[in-house]
Amino acid sequence: MKTVGQAFVILSLLLAGCSKPPAEEYMKKAEEAEKGGLWSVALEQYQNLVKDHPGSVLAETAVFNMAAIQQNNLQNFQAAVDGYKQFVETFPEAKKASTALFLVGFLYHNELKNLDSAKVFYEKFLAKYPDNEMATSAQFELQNLGKSPDEILPKPAVAEAPPAKPSKKATPPKKH
Repeated sequence: MKTVGQAFVILSLLLAGCSKPPAEEYMKKAEEAEKGGLWSVALEQYQNLVKDHPGSVLAETAVFNMAAIQQNNLQNFQAAVDGYKQFVETFPEAKKASTALFLVGFLYHNELKNLDSAKVFYEKFLAKYPDNEMATSAQFELQNLGKSPDEILPKPAVAEAPPAKPSKKATPPKKH
């Protein structure tokens, strides 16, 4: 009986040592890494959070933050697109789902120069979120797909030069 009790204690300790850290711990480490500019460490912590706690509330934040790091800090735009797509598919009702969907179109258009995909995602965005605050931007982007800034921005009116004033010639002083 004594050996069974000891085996139980040892097994309990081993299992406790193998348990996964809580989602909050991963989040804290990821946020600290972000503050320090340690992007790969932050990504790893967010990935671990999502893998170990996929149903947690923090997993939603982690998926969005991974895409944002890829976009804003690493300029890995394809990875950012993939991350935002994953976010929209995994968390379609999340507050940030509209932002993620818009960013997919935006990155395809402005960074990856994939106009066909940009069009598809802007149209998806407008169909799902017609009254969203970014709808006007999505419509503008759609209307201007493939155009250069010079083609989009209004040309300043060329002001005509004012008529030349007759120059006053210096007149010699009058003699008295």
